[in-house]
Amino acid sequence: MHELDDHALLRQYAEQNSEAAFAAIVARHVDKVHSTALRHTRNAHAAEEITQAVFVILARKSGRLGGQVILSGWLYETARLTALTHIRGEIRRTRREQEAHMQTALNENDSEVWPHIAPLLDDALAALSAADRHAVVLRYFDGKSLGEVGAALGASEDAAKKRVTRAVEKLRGFFTKRGVTLTATMLTAAIAANSVQAAPLGLAATVTATAVKGTLVSATLTTLVNTTMKTMTWLKIKFAVGMSVAALLAGGVATVAVSQTGGSDKLTVPEIAKQTQEAYAALTSYSDTAKGVSEGGGQTTETTCTTRLQRPKQYRVEWTTTGGLYVSKGMVWSDGGANYEVMDAADKFATAKAQTVRDMQMAFALALGVSGGAASTIPGAFFELSFGDKLGAFASGRTEMRREADEKIGGVDCYVVVSVLDADKLLGNAKMPKNPMVDLKSLGTTTTTLWIGKKDHLIRKSKTTTAGMSAAMKFTDETLKLTLERQKKPVTPENLAALRTQIDNSMVQAKNSGVVFTETQENIVVNQKFLSADFAR
Repeated sequence: MHELDDHALLRQYAEQNSEAAFAAIVARHVDKVHSTALRHTRNAHAAEEITQAVFVILARKSGRLGGQVILSGWLYETARLTALTHIRGEIRRTRREQEAHMQTALNENDSEVWPHIAPLLDDALAALSAADRHAVVLRYFDGKSLGEVGAALGASEDAAKKRVTRAVEKLRGFFTKRGVTLTATMLTAAIAANSVQAAPLGLAATVTATAVKGTLVSATLTTLVNTTMKTMTWLKIKFAVGMSVAALLAGGVATVAVSQTGGSDKLTVPEIAKQTQEAYAALTSYSDTAKGVSEGGGQTTETTCTTRLQRPKQYRVEWTTTGGLYVSKGMVWSDGGANYEVMDAADKFATAKAQTVRDMQMAFALALGVSGGAASTIPGAFFELSFGDKLGAFASGRTEMRREADEKIGGVDCYVVVSVLDADKLLGNAKMPKNPMVDLKSLGTTTTTLWIGKKDHLIRKSKTTTAGMSAAMKFTDETLKLTLERQKKPVTPENLAALRTQIDNSMVQAKNSGVVFTETQENIVVNQKFLSADFAR
C-alpha cells in the first residue's frame, strides 16, 4: 500500500538523507499537490511555486511526522494552506465573483459540472473534519478502495464506507447552499475524474532538487515556505489556546485531563482515540447529563449540563454555572434549520432574547467559553467540530501522550489516556495571537485526560489542566457594569474598581496555580429517536 511505502520512504529520507526516497514520494504525490495549487491560483507559475514550497515543508518536517500521519491527506492540506497563503484576499474576491454565477441548473455531463465544483471544492473540503477530509482525498483523489481507506485510517472497510458516504453528504450540503445542486454520484464522479491532473513535465525533478538540495530557492519561495509553516504551527495550537482562554474568561471554568497508571492491553493512545471517533460517528443520536467542576483563579465553579444530539444537525445543549461572578445559564440549539444561542444571568434567562448564530460550529464555540467546555465536549466528538472535540489531538499522535492504568468511572471500565501540549514550546519565536479581550503573554501547558469506556468507546470523564498561562483581561467599563448588574450590585466607581481588581487577582492566581476543569458524563442514552420538538427552546 502507498501509505506504508510513504512512511518507509519518508523515514529513509529523514534518517539517511536519501534523495531517491524523497524523489519517489514527490513522483507519487506531485500531481495531486500541483492540481490543488492550480485550482486555487489558476496560474501555472504560481501553482509550480506552491508545489515546490509544499515539498520543501515536507523535507523540513520529515523527521517529525509520525507513523500515524496520513501523508496523502497531510500533503493535500499543506498544499491548500500554502495556496491560501500565496493568494490571500485575491482568491476571496475571485470566489465571490464565481459564486455569483452559480445559480443555474447543472447538466450531468462532467465537463459542465466540474467548472462549477472546482472554485468551491477546496473550501468545501476545508469545512470537513480531518478524518473526513483524509477519507475523501484517499478515496477520490488517490483512487483507493474502501478497504485501503479503512486501513489508512485505522478502521474497518465498513466504517470507512460510512465515513466516506457521510463526508460526501457534507460536501453536497456545502455546494447546495452555494447554488450548486448535485447528486452524490455526480459529485464524486466529477471529483475523481478532475481533481488530480498531471503536473507539468519536469516539475517533479525540480521539486526534488529544491526540497532536498535547496537549489534555486527564490526569496519569494522562502517567504512562502516560512509563512506557511508558521500558519501550520498556529493551527496546531489554536485549540489549546482557545480552551485555555475560555477557561479564564469563564471566571474559573477550564476543560479536560490527567490520571496516573498503565493499560493492560496493547492498544496505543491514537488507536483508542480513533476507535472512540468511530463509535461517535456510528451513533444516530446521543443524550446525557454532565457535571463539571472548575478550580482556579481563587474560585471554584460548578456547571450542570444536559445534552441532546441527533444527526444530521439537530442539537440542544443547556447549562447552568454557579460559583463564578454570578449564577449564569445558557443554551444553544437547532432543529436542523437555523442555529440559536441565549445566555444570561439565571434570573433573566427565561426572558432573554435568543440570537441567531452563523452555524453549529459558531454556536458551540460560544458555548465553550461560557460553560468551560461542559457544553461542547460531547457535541465536539459527536459532530467532529473544531471547537470542543478533544479526540482529534489524541488521534493525530502529534502531541506528547501516554496511557495510564485503566479505571472505573460510574462502574464502567475505562481506558485512561493523557495528552500534554506545551503551547509556548510549539510556538517558538512566533508572536502571541491577538485577542481584543485578552493580552496573552504566555500560553503555558495544557494537559488533557480522557476516561473512555472500554466496551462502548464513549467518553465518561474528562479533565483539563492549564498551567503557566499568563494573560491580562481587557474588560471595558460596559462589560464590568453588566457584570455588576447581574450580581445585583450598584454600579459605582468603587464597585467597578473592586471588580476589576478581583478579575486581575484571579488571573494572577490562575497563572500561579493553574486552572483545572473536570467533567463527568452521566445518564448516557444512545440511538434514541427524538422529535423536532425535542430540539426547541
